Amino acid sequence: MAQIMLVLLDADAYFGEMLSAYVRSSEYAERFSIRVFTSMDDGVRFVEQTKEPLIMMVHESLMPLPEAVFGLKPGCTVMISDSAREGGLLEYPVMFKYQPLDRLLSAITAHYNEFCAGEPLRGNRGARTVAVYSAVGGAGKTVTAVHLAYQLAQQGERVFCLGLELLPSRAWYAQAGAEETESFSQLLYYAKTTPTLISSKLEGLKRKHPDFKFDYVPPSMHLKELAEMEASDLKHILQGIEGTRMYDRIVIDLDSAPHVATREALQEADLVLWLLLDDCVHLSKNAELLRSWTARERASDWLHRVRFVHNKKAGQTANRFEAYGFAQSSELPFVPEWKGVGRVEDMMSPAFALAASGLVRAGGEGSRYR
Repeated sequence: MAQIMLVLLDADAYFGEMLSAYVRSSEYAERFSIRVFTSMDDGVRFVEQTKEPLIMMVHESLMPLPEAVFGLKPGCTVMISDSAREGGLLEYPVMFKYQPLDRLLSAITAHYNEFCAGEPLRGNRGARTVAVYSAVGGAGKTVTAVHLAYQLAQQGERVFCLGLELLPSRAWYAQAGAEETESFSQLLYYAKTTPTLISSKLEGLKRKHPDFKFDYVPPSMHLKELAEMEASDLKHILQGIEGTRMYDRIVIDLDSAPHVATREALQEADLVLWLLLDDCVHLSKNAELLRSWTARERASDWLHRVRFVHNKKAGQTANRFEAYGFAQSSELPFVPEWKGVGRVEDMMSPAFALAASGLVRAGGEGSRYR
């Protein structure tokens, strides 16, 4: 199902106009068409005459609805309240009317997907996956992944950024409440038990970054569960994100440790940005790991999707990348202002973000490894 009717019954005409304008001009236009009624009689008459499935948003002052409305057609009903309270029955949850509209609509979508799990709301997009990797820590994977996700979102793409570091860089991912600390654990639970539910459950687990505008699930708080993630778990998670059909791009921030989930991401990604530094020890370790991988498998299955990138380039290089087997042909700039910062917000560099997105826009086909 690509779109469903959203029917608002609320005497507050200003709120109805605001919600209607937001839906029609935002990403939610892919999921919802909207009708607004300030009159109970007009709204009930429309619902009775409409044959399509719908979601009813009803202001609590208009409850209870006429008995004839319930059971007319598949969908769900939510109540909206002027007070910041939560609760209600499972079938008719109460949601705060004046929260940010994207959070309100996300909560409504999550409830619909929970209530009608057999046919969750989906978009009409197809996601391509970019994995950011280096075999050695400190190469700038997270900074690159976040800047890339941010810039692609700025350019109009719908982006999901998936952090898979064993020790996550939490400062980059805003968390609004304590309940969000377990979001990744819940996602991993569904991947292990009922992966078919991930597409419908994701709406209630994801968050939109308030500054960078990409979607994400707050990183795991449990080091052990990431370390024990299996290749099939990650495959199910990626399939679930893709299955929402809400994203143009999935950006994966990988851990340096060569565990099975990392390998799965490298093999499944449409493009791998493998970061390299102009450092002999760093280059030796990356070359050694890649040789060990390619010696025991068909490297042609995924190496042609790898683009090796000289990160933090500043002037002339001290090492010949070709001597280590890397035909380095892409680069990302050194940013002097990053030598010491107090907040991650101060690390946002428009020039670096544009350079990162340029690597993706340029493609990356053709192996950069010999």
